[in-house]
Amino acid sequence: MRVEAGEHGERVERPATTTARIVGVDVARALAVLGMFASHVGPDPYDGGVDTLVQGVSGRASALFAFLAGVSLVLMSGRTPLRGRNRHTAAAVTRVLIRAVLLIPLGMWLADLDTGVLVILAFYGLYFLLAWPALWLDTRALVLLAASWALLGPIASYLLRTSGDTGDIRYAAPGFDDWHGPGDLFETLFLTGSYPAITWLPFVFAGMAVGRLRLTDLRVQRAFVGIGTGLAVLGYGGSWLVVELFTGDRLAREAAPYGVFELIHSRVGSVPVSDPAWLTVAEGHTGTPFEIVGAIGVALGVLGLTLLACRAWIGRIVLDPPICVGAMALTVYTAHLIAIDRWFPLAAGQTWERLLAFVVVTLLLCWAWRHTLRKGPMEAALHVLSALPARWVRGAARPAGPSRPQGGGPGGPAATGSMAQGSDR
Repeated sequence: MRVEAGEHGERVERPATTTARIVGVDVARALAVLGMFASHVGPDPYDGGVDTLVQGVSGRASALFAFLAGVSLVLMSGRTPLRGRNRHTAAAVTRVLIRAVLLIPLGMWLADLDTGVLVILAFYGLYFLLAWPALWLDTRALVLLAASWALLGPIASYLLRTSGDTGDIRYAAPGFDDWHGPGDLFETLFLTGSYPAITWLPFVFAGMAVGRLRLTDLRVQRAFVGIGTGLAVLGYGGSWLVVELFTGDRLAREAAPYGVFELIHSRVGSVPVSDPAWLTVAEGHTGTPFEIVGAIGVALGVLGLTLLACRAWIGRIVLDPPICVGAMALTVYTAHLIAIDRWFPLAAGQTWERLLAFVVVTLLLCWAWRHTLRKGPMEAALHVLSALPARWVRGAARPAGPSRPQGGGPGGPAATGSMAQGSDR
């Protein structure tokens, strides 16, 4: 336990957060980033790309990325739900909000590069901005929030795009080059863009619920695999059954003269608004209830498997390169887009050789960096820019009262030091 001052100056005990990285989460994050490599630099799925081998890997990879954003939010704020208004909660919220505000312009700058990639980082920043109030919720409340949003979010998106003047779809990730004001930016990030928050927040809330659990517990890790498999079957299998029995003919008529899946694969972010039957499909990036449930299941199963794989020391040694990639995910994601823009233009083609080169070079460079310089440059910058204001907020919010007792007792410097160390990670 750690002891800190409460809202009115009283001593409050909080569970101490672990200082050790949960490397299984890093491996899962590495798989998400490398899965995006497959979509960005690998061969087109219609020409024998990775999506042909693992259907919809691009959609699953970005969903896993958003799911792990929720896990990171909880780990960043100290695992347990925030309570009341005090210097601990003020510091935790400050860290989250600063990171969110920084990710939006970074994502917009990357979107302006000549990569052809629909950059997720600006959307990621909005997820943080919208999700931080959920840091006060416990696991059960987060599960209920994720489930209800997974059902109602796609329906709300469909109705808003049908009744409003937004049009059917904005196949876009916003950049500064097409800036039309904060209102248009919010509309794109929340509703009409490629990873709209209205249908992607369930991934974040589900990740937050998972982050509240004992991720190092063997039973929890096995449960992730089992429950994730069940959710994947429910989402993708349920969609297949409904389409085969009820909506397939309607979708075929709506898609004509194209095929249903050909039309769906030409879109990213949402389904057409010509018929509610589109909400029964489950292809990647469609943002339907079936797709959200299925993708959460895949993300949960992947996390369970990576946590299990890292339990033994041999697993941690073998998986050390992807662990390093996952610990530097923001740096890797940013660097690979700059590399595409500067040295690997899309006009040169997307090939298996290019994908293999990106993966191997990334694994080697990240392994060398982590074992010499530790933090990735982007991660270090975000840490400094968010942790320093958080420390100031924590100090400014410290209530006035009698001087602290000296020594190593519950209220002494030792307890205060461990609290600061744990919450500033």
